Amino acid sequence: MKIRTMKYFVGQGFRGIWRNRLMSLASIGTIASCLMIVGIFYCIAVNVDYILETLEETAGITVFCTDEEVSEDKIRDLEERIRKIDHIDEVVYISPEEALNKEKEEWGEYGSLLDGLENDNPLPPSFEITLDDIRYQKEVVAELNQLSGIEIRYLEEETKILIGFNNMIRLISLVLILVLGFIGVMLMDNTIRLTVYIRKNEINIMKYIGATNWFIRWPFVIEGIIIGIIGSVLPLVLIWFSYNFITELIYEKNTFIRNVLVFRTPGEIFNVLTPISLIIGIGIGVIGSTISIRRYLKV
Repeated sequence: MKIRTMKYFVGQGFRGIWRNRLMSLASIGTIASCLMIVGIFYCIAVNVDYILETLEETAGITVFCTDEEVSEDKIRDLEERIRKIDHIDEVVYISPEEALNKEKEEWGEYGSLLDGLENDNPLPPSFEITLDDIRYQKEVVAELNQLSGIEIRYLEEETKILIGFNNMIRLISLVLILVLGFIGVMLMDNTIRLTVYIRKNEINIMKYIGATNWFIRWPFVIEGIIIGIIGSVLPLVLIWFSYNFITELIYEKNTFIRNVLVFRTPGEIFNVLTPISLIIGIGIGVIGSTISIRRYLKV
C-alpha cells in the first residue's frame, strides 16, 4: 500500500469521526468505560494474585512436632514424608534453638526477656513449608493430617477468602468484557452506518469509476481503529494516575499495610494492561466497522 493511499484512508477515517462526532464520542465513551472497568478489575486481580504469591513464600504451613522427645532419626523421617507430598515446594527444618533466636529477633528490644530459656527451651522442633501453589493448601493440609505426632498451623480463612475473592474478580471481569464489548460493537456499527449513509453518493461514484472493494472499505476500518485507540488510551491514562495515587495514599495512611502488603508496581501492571486494552479497543472498533460495512455496503 502506497503512503499517499494510506494518508487518504487515515484522512477519511478522521473526517468520518468528525462528521458523526456525537456517535463517535458515544462509541469512544463506551469503549473507554468498558476498558476502565476491566482495567480496575485487572489491577485488583493482579494484586490479589501477588498477595497469594507472597503468602506462598512467607506464610505457607508450619508443622510442629508435638512429642516431648524427638530424635534426629524421627525428624529426618518426618521431613522425608513431608517432602513426598504433592505441591510442596520447600521444607525448612527449624530447631528449638533457631526458633528461640527468631523469637528474640521479632521481639526486638524486648528480646532480652527471653534470655535464660536456652537450657529449658519450650519451643518444639518445626518445619516451615512453602507451596508451589497456595490454592492447593487444603489438599496439602489433609495429607499432613495423616502424619502422627504433629500440629499444623496455617492461614486457612485468610487464604480461602483471598482465593474466593480472586475467582469472583476474574468472573466479573470476563462478564463485563463480553457485555460492554457487545455494546461497543453495536455503537460502532451505528457510527459507521451513519458514515456510510452520509457518503453513499461518494461511494457510488467511487464504485462507478472502478474503485476496489477494499479501497472503499479501508476508510471505515481505519475509523474504527482510531475510535478503538482513543477509547483505549483514555482509561489507561486515568488508571495510571489513579493507581499511583491510591497505592501511595494507602502506604502513607496505614503503616501496618505498608509492612504487610506489597502492591505490584505501575510498570508491572501496565506492561500487560496496555497491550490488552489496545487489542480489545481496536478489536471492538474493527469488528464493529466490519459488521457495518458488510451489512450496509453492497460491495
